[in-house]
Amino acid sequence: MTTPPETIYHRTYDLTQARKHPSKKTPASHQREALDKLGKWFQDKGKGGILVLPTGGGKTLVAVKFLCGWPLSQGYKVLWLAHTHHLLEQAFHSFGPRDQEEVKRNGYEIGRIAEPKSSLGVRVVSGTPGHFPVHQIKAEDDVVIGTLQTITRAYNDPQQRNLKAFLKSSKGKLLVVFDEAHHSPAPSYRKLMVDLRKAYPEMYLLGLTATPTYSDESKQGWLKKLFPQEIIYQVSASKLMADQILAQPIFENFFTQFSPEFDEREYQKWVGTYRDLPEDVISRLAQSRERNATIVQTYVENKKRYGKTIIFTDRWFQCEQLREMLTAKGVKADVIYSHIDANPGSAAERNKRDKDENKKVLEAFQRNQLDVLINVRILTEGTDVPNVNTVFLTRQTTSQILLTQMVGRALRGPKFGGTEKAYIVSFIDNWQQAINWAEYDLLGGEDGNGKGTTNPPSLPLQLISIERVRELLLQMDRGIIVQVGPFIKLIPLGWYVVEFEAAVAGSEDTEEIKRETVAGSEDTEEIKREFVLVFEDDEKNYQGFIQWLTQVDLTKFEDTNLELEQHQRRLERWQQRFFPQKEGTAQKGLLRSLFHIARHMAQNDSAPTFFTFEARKDHDLDKVAQKFSFEDELNVRALDKALRNEHERKDRYWSTFYSTYNLFKSQYDGCVNRLLDLTHVDNGEDYIRPIGPIDELLDREPLEEVKVEVKARDGNRCCCCRESNRLEIDHVIPWYYGGPTSIDNLQTLCKICHTTKGRTSFDFRIHQTSMYVPSSDLTTFDINVTRNVMSLEEWEKFLRRSINFFYGCSVVDSIRTGNFSQWEVSLHAGNNPLWLKPYLEGLLNRINETLPSAGMGKLQGLRITAPNQPEVSTALGEVPVKAPNQPTMIGTAKAIPNQVEAHCARCKVKHLMLQPEWVTLSNGRSALKGKCSVCGATTHRFPKQGEIT
Repeated sequence: MTTPPETIYHRTYDLTQARKHPSKKTPASHQREALDKLGKWFQDKGKGGILVLPTGGGKTLVAVKFLCGWPLSQGYKVLWLAHTHHLLEQAFHSFGPRDQEEVKRNGYEIGRIAEPKSSLGVRVVSGTPGHFPVHQIKAEDDVVIGTLQTITRAYNDPQQRNLKAFLKSSKGKLLVVFDEAHHSPAPSYRKLMVDLRKAYPEMYLLGLTATPTYSDESKQGWLKKLFPQEIIYQVSASKLMADQILAQPIFENFFTQFSPEFDEREYQKWVGTYRDLPEDVISRLAQSRERNATIVQTYVENKKRYGKTIIFTDRWFQCEQLREMLTAKGVKADVIYSHIDANPGSAAERNKRDKDENKKVLEAFQRNQLDVLINVRILTEGTDVPNVNTVFLTRQTTSQILLTQMVGRALRGPKFGGTEKAYIVSFIDNWQQAINWAEYDLLGGEDGNGKGTTNPPSLPLQLISIERVRELLLQMDRGIIVQVGPFIKLIPLGWYVVEFEAAVAGSEDTEEIKRETVAGSEDTEEIKREFVLVFEDDEKNYQGFIQWLTQVDLTKFEDTNLELEQHQRRLERWQQRFFPQKEGTAQKGLLRSLFHIARHMAQNDSAPTFFTFEARKDHDLDKVAQKFSFEDELNVRALDKALRNEHERKDRYWSTFYSTYNLFKSQYDGCVNRLLDLTHVDNGEDYIRPIGPIDELLDREPLEEVKVEVKARDGNRCCCCRESNRLEIDHVIPWYYGGPTSIDNLQTLCKICHTTKGRTSFDFRIHQTSMYVPSSDLTTFDINVTRNVMSLEEWEKFLRRSINFFYGCSVVDSIRTGNFSQWEVSLHAGNNPLWLKPYLEGLLNRINETLPSAGMGKLQGLRITAPNQPEVSTALGEVPVKAPNQPTMIGTAKAIPNQVEAHCARCKVKHLMLQPEWVTLSNGRSALKGKCSVCGATTHRFPKQGEIT
C-alpha cells in the first residue's frame, strides 16, 4: 500500500475557528455584481451557467466566495474540475490561507460558511506528485478538486469506487465547477457532464472562463446544452482597466541577437511532446553572459520607465549573474530561488536555500528597498507582491499557463496596490526552428454596449520571421542572389488558430519550478494553441482538407495522449491527397499542421477559425524595391538611409520579420535583382523589355480545370519520364521569362522532373531536339529503386530522365531492358546517338554503383540507337571518346530566309529570330545572327542545306 503524499493538499478546516477570522478581502465592484448574479442563479435553481471574467479579474476568488456563501452553507458538495495542477492548487489555496501570517492578513474565505456546518474537508486529486490519488477520495470530503483527466477516467472505471461514493454522499446536492469552461464541448468532457447530469438531475454546473465563448457559433450547440442559462455575468478587460482594477499591459520585445543551439534531430523529437523547451537548451540560454548583459542593459536604459521590476529566470546561477551585473550598474537588486541541482526526492527537501533569506529579500522588495527582484519562477503565483510596474520574461515559453502566471504578477491596478500601466518585456532570440510560442491574450467579457467581444489571437509574427529568414539564408548558402518569385507570396494570407488539449510529458527540470513526473503519474494536460500559416499556394488545399475532415470520423484524434507517429501513415496519405507538392522539411511541418487541425476538429467538433493577415498588403517588399530603386532611383547613401527608416517603421513588422538590418537589406537586394532581371536581359547589348505593373506578373497558377485538361492531354503521365504519381503542371517557357499560363505552354511533369527543369524551356511534348550542338554534360538522377532494385520500370524512368534532359526534349522512344546484362535505348528519328558517346561509360558506371550493392551482377553494356543514325554502345572496360566535331559549312551566303527559327541558349528551345543577318564567325563559318523573340538574347543558327553556295 502506498504511503499518502504530504497532506498539504488535503485539509479539514475547523469552521468554528475559521468564523473568528472571516475573509478580509473586500470584493471589487465587478466581483460584487458577479456574486449577486451567481446568488440569484443559485436561488432560481439554474442548471448551468458561465461566469466570464478576464485574466486578473478574480474568477477563482469570486467562485470560492460564491460557494462559501451559498452552496456549501446549504450542505452541497462541490466537485471542482480544471485542466492543470496549477489551477487545482490556485483553487485549493483560495479556500484557506497557506500559513498564519496569511490568516492575519486576509482571514478565511470559508469563515463565511453559515452554521451549523462545523467542518470542511478539501482535497486535491490528480496524478501530480504532492496531490492525492483518486482512490483516496473520502465520502466525507466536502470539496474535491481534480483534473478533468483524472476525474473522467475514474468515473468511467468501475473499480474506482471512492469518487462515486463521494458523489453519492451528496444525496443530489451537488455543484460542479468547470474551470476553462470554453473547452467543455470536447467529446470526453461533455460526456462526463452529460453522465453526471443523468445521475444527478438537480446538479448545478458553473463554468469559469476568460474567453467569451458565447460568440463562437461553432460551439453554441453543446455549450447551450451544458450551460442552458449561458452567461450569468461578464465584464470586459477594458472596463476593469478603466476602473483601475487591472493595469493596462504594454508589451515590448527586445531581440538578443543570440542564436540558440537546437539540434534539428532533437528539435524533431521534442516538437511533438508539447513540453516547454528542453532543459539543455534552457541552460544554454541561462548561461550566456552576453545574453544576460543584454537583459541588464535593457533595464538600465529604461529604469525610469520600468520602475519596480520582477525578472523571471530559469536557473539559480542566472539569478546570481544578473544580480552581479545589475549591482555593478548601480541598480538595487536581489534574488529569490530554491537552490537545488537535482530531484530532491520529496517535497520536504525542496527548499535548500534558507527560507528566511528569501523572506527577507521579498520583504525588502515589498518595502520598496529594491528596484529589481530576480527569481526562478517562485513568484508565479500565491505571493503578494504589490506595486510591480514591470515583469521581464528572460525567454519565451510554449506554456500558456506559465506565461499567464508571469504576466499576471504585473496586472494589478491602482485600486489593488498596483499601477496604471504594466510593462511586459520579452527577450526574443534568433531561433532557426519554427516554434509555436505561447502568446498572451487579454480576453473576456463584454464591451461598453453590452455586446460580447472576441479579440483575435496575437499575430504569429515570429513564425513568419523564421520562415522568411530560413528561406533567405538557404538562398544565400546556394549563392542565389535573385528573389525567386514575387515577394508577396512569401507572406502568409493568414493563419488557422487550432486549440486542443494535449498531455504534456514530464519535465526534466533540475530547478524546483515544475513537478517531476514519477512512475504511475499522469502527464500534465494543457490546452495548446497552435498557428497554422497559410500561404497563397496552400489556401485552396487547406480549405479542401478542412471541408473533407468535417465528413470524416475523427474519434481516433480525440485522445489527449496522441503522438504524431501513431498516425504517420494516415497523415502522409492526407498530405499526398491534398498537398502533393510538399516535400522534405516543408512536408514534416505540414504533417504536424494536419495533425493539429485534426486534433482541433476532433476535440471541438468544429473547424478552426481562419484569421486574415490584414497587414499583408503593407509588407510587399517588391513594391518598396520598385519605388526606391526604380522610380526614385536612389543613390547608395540615400537608399541606405531610406531602407534603414523602412526597417524601423513602427507601422510595419519588418524589424520583427528580419531582426537585423543586414538580413532585411539582403532580402531587399534579392527583390531588386528579380525586378531587374524581369526588365533587363544582359546579352551584351542594351535591350529593355518593358513590363507592366508588378501585380500583372502574379497570374502564374493555372486554374484547376486547366490542370485537369493538361494532365488528361498528356495521358496523366510525366512527359519526360512517364511517371504517373505526384504530377505537377509546368510552364514550358517559364513564367519567370514571360511564358503565358495557357494550355499551349503547359506540360505535365512529375515532381522530380519539374524541380530539375527549373527555368529552362525544355519541351518534353516534342520528340526531336532543337539543339544544334550537344549539351556540355549529362545529368544523372538519383536512382529511385531503394525499395526494389529489381524494378525495371524505375530503371526506365532513370534512363528517360537522364537522356531526355540531355537532349532538352522527350527523345527516348523505347527502352529494352529484358534482363540486367545489356540494355538498349531507342531514340525517336532526328536525334543523333553520337552525342551520347562521351557520356555512356559514366552512365553505365552510375547504374553499376547500385546493382552490385543489392547483390546483383553488373550491367555489361548499354546501346543507343535511332532510325537512320549510327548506333553507339559501351561495355565494361571501354575508354570514353571525345564528342564528335560539328561539320563545317563554309561558302557564300544566300538571301536571308523568312521566318528564321534558332535555338536559344537561354530559353533552351527554338524561337523566332528577330533582325537576322549573315555573319562570319572567327573560325570562318557562316551563320545567321539575331535576337530571340522571347527573351531578347543573341542567337545564332548555322546554315541549312541550300542556304549557302
